[in-house]
Amino acid sequence: MTPNPSTATWEHLPRAPIVEALLDIRVVFSSPPPIEQLGALHEAIAHDYPIREKVVRWESEIQFRAPSPEVAFRSGPLGFICRSADKLRAVQMREDGFTVNWLKPYRTWEDLRSAAKQHWELYRTRLNPVKVGRLQVRYINRIELPLPFNDFREFVRTAPDIAPELPQGLSALFLRLEIPDPRRKLVAIITETMEPPVDSGTRLPLIFDIDVLSHDPLDPSSPAIWDVFEQMREYKNEVFFRSITERGLELFR
Repeated sequence: MTPNPSTATWEHLPRAPIVEALLDIRVVFSSPPPIEQLGALHEAIAHDYPIREKVVRWESEIQFRAPSPEVAFRSGPLGFICRSADKLRAVQMREDGFTVNWLKPYRTWEDLRSAAKQHWELYRTRLNPVKVGRLQVRYINRIELPLPFNDFREFVRTAPDIAPELPQGLSALFLRLEIPDPRRKLVAIITETMEPPVDSGTRLPLIFDIDVLSHDPLDPSSPAIWDVFEQMREYKNEVFFRSITERGLELFR
């Protein structure tokens, strides 16, 4: 499937398999904001996100000393997750960054980007980070493949290879690929796993997880942040549509 050259857009899939989408902005502060200041951000969005949960950082340290190693555990507050009443939308306000998560049903990229931009402005202007160190776009797709089939490549072109001399059945799958795009200075991480069959064994859920990262530092107030997010979204679409076969796309139309 290729984009329409006259519009440079990809096909809209009425039943897209997206179960979670997120935009993440990792930041650097001259000094970490107090946890109370992070918590106060919830007041500005509490109407749409009434549920507030604390995010906790866990750290462990092992010191190899005679007669036996010593293990120390530390924990502390990192920030907050603010959730909608139905728990399908979330905004994370942390001392290391900001995230907007949307669970199924996913609407459009434009809606997700607009919400992220609005909440990011609140985070940026209230907390004043000094640098953006990383951007992330992640889409988790759950593709229910009809059983039986002979090869994952009937649906997904990016799939595992098994030597033909071996049994061809799989009881578990974990595949991870990192694909850099030097032109746009992005990296796509594709992770594939599978879940147990559903619908009385007639469908096999394949998790097709696309994670796109940019590590170019940016000024927190720069509009270029959103230009980079557009490029990341386009690369995500390329990965998805180049990886799914025509038969696979028919599952979502």
